[in-house]
Amino acid sequence: MTQIKRLLRIGLLVVIVLCGASACSNDDDELAKDYKLKEVAWMMQDDEIKIIKQTVPGFLVNNDTDKEMKVTVKPTADVRQSSCFYTDDAKLFQLLTQTPNEIYVPDGFILLPSDNFSYIHSGPKTLFSLEEQYIPLTVEITHESTIPPHHRLVYNHIISLREVNATYRARFTEINTGEELEITGKWTGKFFIQNEGETLLEEIK
Repeated sequence: MTQIKRLLRIGLLVVIVLCGASACSNDDDELAKDYKLKEVAWMMQDDEIKIIKQTVPGFLVNNDTDKEMKVTVKPTADVRQSSCFYTDDAKLFQLLTQTPNEIYVPDGFILLPSDNFSYIHSGPKTLFSLEEQYIPLTVEITHESTIPPHHRLVYNHIISLREVNATYRARFTEINTGEELEITGKWTGKFFIQNEGETLLEEIK
């Protein structure tokens, strides 16, 4: 009887080990899969485009000398255009995007359909990632001014950004098996529109 119990314990241990090894193997197989981005499509499903106005702290320069002073103001120097993807399945997103992919994103100049997905083949490009990405500005605004002796220059400005909200659908193909997977989610991008500036000269008393 004791020998039978010992054999049963050994058999149970073997089953547990085999099951554990099988689970590990499945996890390894999942991680070993290599997915290639096939396409990304877009639509505006319960999404919107908004205009955001940001009041930027004033730029101030004092000229305490007896000579004129020339200054250059760069109001867009700290402007950041951004892109951020969202999903309800972050684990699947990370699995599919192990290989980095840069894709085109909508900038709001062309309206997307609300009842079906469409494709974008030009415009801003960014990394397809759950981490916020910054998109470089394509323009730089500068203002040159001359400050008279014993005067202060104050430059106040408002930055306008276009916030684009959209729905995306990304399809991937597993390189070795041809298996196709799809993931959907939301995306938000912010893009520079214009700068409204005002330059004031004040006498330093």
